[in-house]
Amino acid sequence: MHRGFEIHPEVPEDGMPLTDYFPNAHQMFGQLKAMGQSYGVKFNTLMMMPNTNKALQLAEYAKSVNKSNEFNTAIYKATFVDDINISLISELKKIASSVGISESEVDQVYATSKYKDILENNKVYCQEQNITSVPTFIINDQISLVGAQSPDRFKDVFNKLENKTTTF
Repeated sequence: MHRGFEIHPEVPEDGMPLTDYFPNAHQMFGQLKAMGQSYGVKFNTLMMMPNTNKALQLAEYAKSVNKSNEFNTAIYKATFVDDINISLISELKKIASSVGISESEVDQVYATSKYKDILENNKVYCQEQNITSVPTFIINDQISLVGAQSPDRFKDVFNKLENKTTTF
């Protein structure tokens, strides 16, 4: 199950220059680009550190209308490939529209506290599980993998679970 978790709520509502938040951002994205390249994934050099709260609320809505995979794929592409500032509702409306979520649906998401409350519940869950980074993968309530992982790492975990070996 995918749970939206806002790890940087202190970022201003419209986002901020990435290097103001992470002074070593260019080095960090150099490593990300190199890792992605080995899997055929291209990452852009990001300029903005977005405030993800509104995007995460919309992701929770997308889950409720069976468009979670499509929306999450589109939001990741917008963020990491196209360098779109997903802090902005105008940009989120375009992304949502691309997966069949209307502007009026987006407006309704932000007109209530329902999806903000879900994010707050997710935050509590993550605190209880000692999750402080994304992505974090919890497998069979036993194993936690933090950060980008290779396909081989996941295969190793699943094989060990299948063989009931829990030493990692």
